[in-house]
Amino acid sequence: MHISQDVYVNEKEAYKAYRSYGYNLGFSVRKDHHSYWPNSRNLKSKDFVCSKAGFKKLPDLNIQRKYRRSDTRTGCPAMIRFTVDEAGYWKVKKFIENHNHDLPRPEDRHLLRSCGNMCDEKAYVLKAMTDAGIRTTDAFSFLTDW
Repeated sequence: MHISQDVYVNEKEAYKAYRSYGYNLGFSVRKDHHSYWPNSRNLKSKDFVCSKAGFKKLPDLNIQRKYRRSDTRTGCPAMIRFTVDEAGYWKVKKFIENHNHDLPRPEDRHLLRSCGNMCDEKAYVLKAMTDAGIRTTDAFSFLTDW
């Protein structure tokens, strides 16, 4: 995939392309920093990063929690930065391919968080079922058989 040479017409397309690239390589993607044009709410640039990029803040030990999620971040440098020109076209400005962690085996890629994809129809049915009082796990079980 030649993601570093492509141009996209909006954020959704750019994000979808990088998610697809991540899935093919075996890493999950998340949205990160962005900047705006001066005196405007129009995006100037946006970064998409490996889900293991950066580090989480240290937890406040004074706050008691029932469950603490383990930190899986490794400070991974893999990322892509898109710039948005005045016409709204998204172009790649910076692209770092290297990861500092092992990538999952091909048979485990379907478990990556950003690669999960639920069609609008199933999302609507899931919301309707949970609104009707059906437990989320039961609704998901129904949808997997659908």
